[in-house]
Amino acid sequence: MPTSPMPTDFDPERRGISAPRPAGGQDPDPGKTARAERRTLWLLVLMIALIVGITTAVGIFGMIVVALGGTT
Repeated sequence: MPTSPMPTDFDPERRGISAPRPAGGQDPDPGKTARAERRTLWLLVLMIALIVGITTAVGIFGMIVVALGGTT
């Protein structure tokens, strides 16, 4: 039994698209994209560090308050 064609194998007109399918997979400016990705990666690392740091600080503060006779 032959395999059925994928929707991307059909003509654009058969898929209801008036224009031809645009070519993809090629970045027009890889240097600019790499810089944006590095900036986003640093923001992600900073967010994770802040979340972990604040959580740790609140936990330590809570343990100190309990050790000094405060309420939980």
